[in-house]
Order: sequence, then C-alpha cells, then structure tokens
Amino acid sequence: MKVAVAQVNSTIGDFPGNTAKILDFVRRAHAMGAELVVFPEMCLCGYPPMDLLDHASFVEATLRALREVQTRSPRGIGILVGYVDRNRERAGKPLVNCASLLQDGKILFTQAKSLLPTYDVFDESRYFQPAPRREVFPYRGERLGIAICEDIWWEAEGHDPASAERYPVDPVKDLLDLGASLILVPSASPF
Repeated sequence: MKVAVAQVNSTIGDFPGNTAKILDFVRRAHAMGAELVVFPEMCLCGYPPMDLLDHASFVEATLRALREVQTRSPRGIGILVGYVDRNRERAGKPLVNCASLLQDGKILFTQAKSLLPTYDVFDESRYFQPAPRREVFPYRGERLGIAICEDIWWEAEGHDPASAERYPVDPVKDLLDLGASLILVPSASPF
C-alpha cells in the first residue's frame, strides 16, 4: 500500500483554512497514486486547542469540517484525519481526541487516543476521556492500528519508572497483540 504523510501545519480555530489545506493534500496524494494519506492529530481544529474545547461551538465547527472533508474528498483514497469528537461512550469526560479513517464519503474506523499527556504544556486529561480499548481495522490487505502521538511513548517498566506509573496500558503492544500489521501514528506538538 502506498501511504502519503501530510505534514501540515494547522492553525488553531481556522476551520476553513485547515479544511482547504487538508483537501488540497488529499487531492495531491491521490494524484500521486497514494492509497492512504495520514494527517496529524487534531489537524481539523489545530493543536493544542486548550480552553477552546470548553465551547460547544468549537467542537461543532470541528465536526462540520470533518463532514466537509468526508464529502469533498476524491473517491478511492483512504484519509486518516485527526479531530475532536464527543465521547460517545457516555462515561467520563465529554470529549475524545481521535482519528478516523475516511473513504468514499464514509467513516470506516475511529480510534480515540489512549495516553493523555499532562506535563509541560500538555493538559489533555483535563479535556479528554482516554480510549477504553484499542482496535485494529482491515484495510487494503493490512490490519491497521492507530496510535495517536503519546500512545507510542509508553515505556517498559524498569526503563522509565515514571512513565510506567503514569501510563498503565501499552497501546502499541495492545495493537500488535490484536494483529496489527501497520500502525499509523498521527502526531502534533506545539512549538
């Protein structure tokens, strides 16, 4: 499978600009023969949105941008896009940091972020509910796993005790145990 990596620099809250940038990259990747294009975490709304997440209108604008990417993207290419969604599990925090695989106007698969950083400039556990589980999805002969940014930072006990205590799950191990043949890692950091 030919995978394109779209290293875009989203602007926080610029939904029209971010959506236009994403659609442009999808079209370019499709024209170059990519079967899948991977975008950064929260690329639709920009990262990190912080207290903007407290406004329902911000989340609604993110979901409208997702629908626009869904409906305006060319057919035949998978698009892994990061965004903020409502927590549909109903328990815990009201939002999730997630990434969805889109193709042909449909959401094929969604994975929420498992490990939510709370150090330095990060305060994700303040806003988001961590994923209760990790899953894999069959796609074009592969078994895709999605590990969003911090999800790949888990370290084995003994290597970094602070990390082992902070994160009780290892998302990459879970995905490999589930048979993932390809792990996609949408990531974003402020600078």
